[in-house]
Formats: sequence, structure tokens, C-alpha cells
Amino acid sequence: MTTSTQMPEGTLQPTPTASKNLEPKLGTFDTLAEALDYAAQGEAGFNFYDVRGNLKHVLTYTEMRTIAQKQAKQLLSLGLKRGDRIGIVADIEAYFLTTFFACQYAGLMAVPLPVITGLGGRHGYEQQLQKVLTTAEAKVAIGPDDLQEHLKDATKDMAGIKLLTPEQLDALPEADVTLEPLTAEDESHIQFSSGSTRYPKGIVISQKAMMNNAHTLMTDGLKGNQFGRVERVASWLPFYHDMGLIGCMLTPICCQFSVDLLHTDDFARSPLQWLKLIARNKASLSFGPTFGYEICARRASRMRDDSVDLSEWRVAGIGGEMVHAHPLNAFAEAFAPYGFDAKAFTPSYGMAEATLAISFANVDEEFNVDAIDKDALLEGKAIPTSENVVDETSETRVMVSCGRVLKGYELEIRSADDKVLGDREVGRICIKTPSLMSGYFHDEEATKESILPKGWLDTGDMGYTIDGELVITGRAKDMIIINGRNFWPQDMEWHAEQSVEMLRTRDTAAFAVDGKDGKEEAVLLVQTRTTDPERQAELIKEVYTAVKTNTGVDARIVLVPQRSLPYTTSGKLSRAKAKKGFLTGEIQPLDISKAESAA
Repeated sequence: MTTSTQMPEGTLQPTPTASKNLEPKLGTFDTLAEALDYAAQGEAGFNFYDVRGNLKHVLTYTEMRTIAQKQAKQLLSLGLKRGDRIGIVADIEAYFLTTFFACQYAGLMAVPLPVITGLGGRHGYEQQLQKVLTTAEAKVAIGPDDLQEHLKDATKDMAGIKLLTPEQLDALPEADVTLEPLTAEDESHIQFSSGSTRYPKGIVISQKAMMNNAHTLMTDGLKGNQFGRVERVASWLPFYHDMGLIGCMLTPICCQFSVDLLHTDDFARSPLQWLKLIARNKASLSFGPTFGYEICARRASRMRDDSVDLSEWRVAGIGGEMVHAHPLNAFAEAFAPYGFDAKAFTPSYGMAEATLAISFANVDEEFNVDAIDKDALLEGKAIPTSENVVDETSETRVMVSCGRVLKGYELEIRSADDKVLGDREVGRICIKTPSLMSGYFHDEEATKESILPKGWLDTGDMGYTIDGELVITGRAKDMIIINGRNFWPQDMEWHAEQSVEMLRTRDTAAFAVDGKDGKEEAVLLVQTRTTDPERQAELIKEVYTAVKTNTGVDARIVLVPQRSLPYTTSGKLSRAKAKKGFLTGEIQPLDISKAESAA
């Protein structure tokens, strides 16, 4: 495989933060190919680090462009037609970046494919690949050698699809053609949704939507290049998720920023390497979901490195899932001795259907929380309680503001009958944005369900506003309705995990099933690490009590083995898949007969 310039081991140096003699341009291009053409004139690029924090590979934008243009001609040697879809396993490796841009230069449509995880096993992964590649009608699928068997099994019923490793792509001859990159009027790529409420859908993103989001995200949302400084990005987010792909790969290219990358698996093994990497190269921008900060806070005592300095971390973005204040406060307290400023926290809201970013909290200000009455929330009203409440109680839910929508975007909170609601009224979040997807690939019905008349997008999320700032309360389709009352599954999960010492974050999944009397029954799946019947009995009682006391829900507590709960490619809990797995028997409850006798 073509790589960056080879250097003796130990002599690699990361790309500089600032490129000499190259005027910064923040996403002011017509296409991604034009953006890389410009960035290639500078010295910035991507830097790949291992789990121990060693720099293992450097790919400058100059090298990236050269390799991508070569690979574009190699892809075209396969007889591909303009607009054909190319599936690429989106691992955090150089081959994904160069091949993605090879598609841009060749006039092809890149389709990032997920990377296998331990969740769901081989069968689940191959089902996901099969769904994505079939829906996209991909002509080629590219992935590393160790995933070729998965690709073969996933495509066994797809006649004519060609499977390649990165090395095999690099060995192809170059077509004798003049490259015709995707234009400003073309689509950019297809980003498949993570499928948290249904099977993944192919979200088609145009070049115009991509460039608008990159420019607006950086200039309006993050106030990029403030006071003449040049930004640097650090990330462990997977490239098959929109926050990793758009936020930490494509937008930095569009802004000529250098990026320091830690593999997602390496972050899972050694979360503090993320913070060490930020400190090492003085990164100013880095994003993560709430649980990423929580994991680091739990391991803060292991830092044992007084040289770590996080004072240059200007924007510590939070997105990808519900934002909770408690883990962020714990992180700020744990890492204040290392120079972290809590004002860096920047809660945000976004989704792949809007390319990525929709709203941001104010940069350089402490994020806003809203303590509201929990019972009133279930009735569709966000009624504030004591301003001093910082932690959730049985009566209070603490919400985090995700700020205002970006410049040029519009926001409405709508009722079920499409009435526009006022401040502190909970309803469907609908937005209008120049970064709107073109639609779901070959799925007109799903497109019509999401894109409303006059170009509004029904996000599928619920929330409310406070003086124009957006607060997310949850997914509409996850709502649990018992005896005519609405309950958020997040409430049940949150209180169980926070109240019961034996549980950790992401150990529970709540959903509703049909009960014996035909009414909905709340079920809470609980992962447990203990096989001791007495401990299991104790766990069931403690979880039941925590949920009943704090939410009023009389839930059925079901213990399941560790690592049973399914997550989307973006790391979100998939309650729909958890429910399906529970009902079909794919997720097997533990035998608690001994636990019941112990009780």
C-alpha cells in the first residue's frame, strides 16, 4: 500500500499546526476535491498514534492528494461509471482517507462502512454490511485483509461486486483518463445512519450541503481561528459516524487543520491517551460523547503525569447522544489540576441528515443547565424548579442546553398535529438548513417521512427551547407509555446506573413490551458481572427500587450477561435492537431462579 514518506523508526514528526505561507480558508470551497487541492499546498495533515501514544504514521495533505488521485485512476480501471457507489471500511487508517478522496477525484460516491466491534458478533456485523452494501448497490467494497471474509459473506448474494484490500487497490493499473472530480452540483457521499431506531438508511449528502456545514460549523458554531490562532484537532471518533467523518476528518481538511488521531479501540483500552494527545500537540478542538468524558473522569487517578497540560483545549465538544451535566462536572473537577477549563465544554446537537452540526452552545462560556419538574415534563411542559439544583432527583430532571442553531438555520418545536409551540413546550424538533441531506438513497417513503413540506426536517427527536436555545429531551420513538403516562427510557436507565453501586454507565436498556393484559409493560435489561445468586437478588431489588422511587415506573428488571446490550456504530444504545433481541431470545436473560430463592 502507498504510504507517507518512509523514515527511520523514531524520527517521525507530526505535521505542524500552522502552514507557512498558506492563508487559512474555513470551508470556502465548492467541493471536497477543491478543499484538498488547497490544503495540499500547506504542511498540515493527519497523524496516527498508537495506544501508547507513539506516532506511527504521518499523512500530509500533499501526500494524501497525490495518493488519492492515483487511486482514482486505479478505481476507474475497473470500468466504473460516474456516480457508482464504492463501499470503504471506515477504519481510522490512512487507506480510508485516501480512498474516500479517490472517489471524489474519480466522480464516484464513497460509502463509509462500519468496523466490526465485539457488540453483536460476526453475524450481526455481516448483516449490517449486507444491508448497507445492498441498499447502496455498491460496485466495489474495500477493506483490510482481516475483514475480507466478512465482506465475502456479506456480499455472497450480490452478483458482480468486486472486493479489494487496500493493497490490491494500489496494485491495479491506472486508467488512461483525465480525472473529472465531483462538481458543486453533485452529491458528495452516502452516510449510513447508525440505526438506533430502525435499520440503517443511506443519507445522501451533496457537495453544497457538505461545504455549508463545514464552513458554518467552524465560523459560527466554533468561532474558528479566533484572534488569528490556528486550530488543531484531536480525535478518537470512528470515521463511519458523522461526528468522526464530518467533524474530525472532512471539516479539518476543508479548514487546513492538522489532526491527531487515536484509534477508537485504543481509546477504549486507554482513554487517558486521548487527553495526553491533546496536551502533547496542544490541540484546541476535540469532541466526544458524554460517556467519553465520564470514562476519563473515572480513570483520572491513573493519569500520574504532571506534564499533561490541557489549557490549550479551547473547545471540548459534546455530542452524539444525550448530554448530561453530572459526568461533565466530574470531568472538569478531575482535570482542573491539569489546566482544563470547564468553559471549554461546548454541548451541541446534530445529526447525519443535516450533514452534521445543527446547534452549539456558546463557546468560551459555561454551559447552561435547566432544572425542570419531571412530572410536568411528561405532560409536555418544561417547568423550572430551583435554580440551585445540579443533580437529578426523583422530582427534578437536569437538562443541558445545546445552544442556538447555526447561522442561516431555522428551528421550530412542533406538536403532534404540527402546531408550532412556544418556549418550554416539549415537542418534535424540526429544522430547516442549507446542510439538509438530499434524501435517503432509494427510499422515497422514508425521505417523505423526514423531509416535510417547505424543506423542514423532522429530526425524530423531542425537545424544547429557552429564549431560542435548544434542549433535547429524547427520541420520540423511544417513549414508553404506561397507563396513559409518558416516560423517557433515559430516566429509568439514568437512575438505575446512578443509584446502584454494582452498575456502570451503559449497563441498562429500557423499553416497553406488550404485557399479559394487553397494556404496555416497562422492561429494564440490566447487564451484570456477578454470578453470585445473593448478589443478583440484591441487584434486582436495588434496581427496581431505584427506578420505582425516582420515576414511578413499576418495571420488570431482567438480568442479562455482560456485553449483551447492542449499540449503534456511533456508540449509542440501540433500544430497538435491545427490545428485538429480548423478544426473539437473541438476548438471553440469566437464570435467576437461584437468585429468587436466595431472596
